[in-house]
Amino acid sequence: MKKILIFTMLVLLMATNVRGQDTTRLKRIEYVIGSSLGFSLVDYVGHNLIRIDNTTPSWYRGVEAGIQIAISYFLYKTCGLPSAISFNLIWWTWGDDLGYYGWATLINPPSDGHHWENRSWNGLQVPVTWAGWTPVGLLRPQQSPIAESTLLAQAIIGLSVSIAILW
Repeated sequence: MKKILIFTMLVLLMATNVRGQDTTRLKRIEYVIGSSLGFSLVDYVGHNLIRIDNTTPSWYRGVEAGIQIAISYFLYKTCGLPSAISFNLIWWTWGDDLGYYGWATLINPPSDGHHWENRSWNGLQVPVTWAGWTPVGLLRPQQSPIAESTLLAQAIIGLSVSIAILW
């Protein structure tokens, strides 16, 4: 019950309506980066609260999509359409997943020294094969491994384009 309460508080904190219709360029960047960091933290906490036997219930992706839509709407109303687009571009290019693994490393550091690429929740070393919805993933056969360097480059490019959109 305590975990569900903490998760709910994080979601409500992110959904709080903050005034800022006349936002500056820096504020828009802060809102988008903060939203991506917040979304990845909520995903990390939520996913680890509801996971059962190393599997994620199918309804979780729907909840996650609802949170993403709520954040996008908040950014649209607060900072305009480019901010909502930038947030979703960071998500699509694997930036929020990179944030997820950053939170995982910060909150639960790996004892064996492996980074996110070779770290799974059941302790096995597996390559990333679940990024098939990203731009690079769409160009490859589904479930094929994508190298760490490719995912990092894709996330950096996505972040760079997102900042350029906000500029």
